[in-house]
Amino acid sequence: MYVLKPLVFALSFLVPAAAQAQDWATREACAVTSAEIDPQVLPETLLATLRADAAKMPNPIGRFWRIQSPDGAVSHLWGTMHSNDPLVLDLPVIVQKRITDARVIAMEFDPVFTSRKAIRDHQKQELFRPENSTYNFDDSGLDPLIVEWIHTRLDGLGWGRDAADYLTLPVVVESILTDPCNDFAVGVLPDQDSMIQTLGMIGGGSILGLETPSALTDHLSEPQNQGTALSILAVYGAYLDPETSTANRPTSFALYLQGELALERAWEKAILNGVYGPDLAQLYQRRADAYLLDQRNQAFLQTAKHDLQQGGVFMAIGSFHLPGEQGMIELLRQAGYTVSRIPLPGETPDTPAGASQE
Repeated sequence: MYVLKPLVFALSFLVPAAAQAQDWATREACAVTSAEIDPQVLPETLLATLRADAAKMPNPIGRFWRIQSPDGAVSHLWGTMHSNDPLVLDLPVIVQKRITDARVIAMEFDPVFTSRKAIRDHQKQELFRPENSTYNFDDSGLDPLIVEWIHTRLDGLGWGRDAADYLTLPVVVESILTDPCNDFAVGVLPDQDSMIQTLGMIGGGSILGLETPSALTDHLSEPQNQGTALSILAVYGAYLDPETSTANRPTSFALYLQGELALERAWEKAILNGVYGPDLAQLYQRRADAYLLDQRNQAFLQTAKHDLQQGGVFMAIGSFHLPGEQGMIELLRQAGYTVSRIPLPGETPDTPAGASQE
């Protein structure tokens, strides 16, 4: 999954809070007191089916992995969850140790501005369509119910219900990629990615952005990538269902903390199938994944290769980037690295070849 920081943090100061918008994502509803699989959300029969599907995916279980270069240099890979919930911020002790000891902390991107010019350039980014634009988001071709949920989400962020008509499509995408439950503490509590970056910097490590902060908006701004942008909105818009979003939250946390990342992906597919039907769901998910996961994984690895050869890298990327044929674990192995899982307390066990017991 993608993580967004600079834009949403800026929005919290640029626009007023919306009244009576997105009331389903209240602070109380967002609270997860116990990360457990809810049988009403994932009945046993469905859970068994999804687990069988997940088992077919390479490297289905595990958030923490040891990377060894052909020359023996050791680094680590961690799958993050882009949440500021305390259950997610409570990192295992061994993970915290590897972060603070790392020479380089490799993140999806580094949101810290490099210069005053970079700050000025960020403030000048194109957020809005031209004044004479007659664009109507309701005519985007997305399902009307999803369009309604996106309107509500943008209203909840303070942009107003009609914001999708005057914001550029990449800005709408960035806004929808954020977790509504993070809203209450944006700029106060870090999400897990930000906390990892902070711990790494305190430990003396340098930060390596695996792509630029504007990479997503730059890519989606290209006219030929509009279909990708709409597919991402279709996928993430489906998660904004007010009847299921907060109900699914404890189960989602449980699967993450158990390290069952491929099962989370299989569940995502089932959710999208229920919203769109299998054919359209597959189209949207394939288009979204082709950029958000597959293409970006390739770019991440190219950026990180030099430092991985030297070792001492702690690579922290969204957990959905890890499993699968085009997942980071497989890409690292194809590039000549030895990658082995480090099991953590509370995670579902498995017996992968060459598992590491650090």
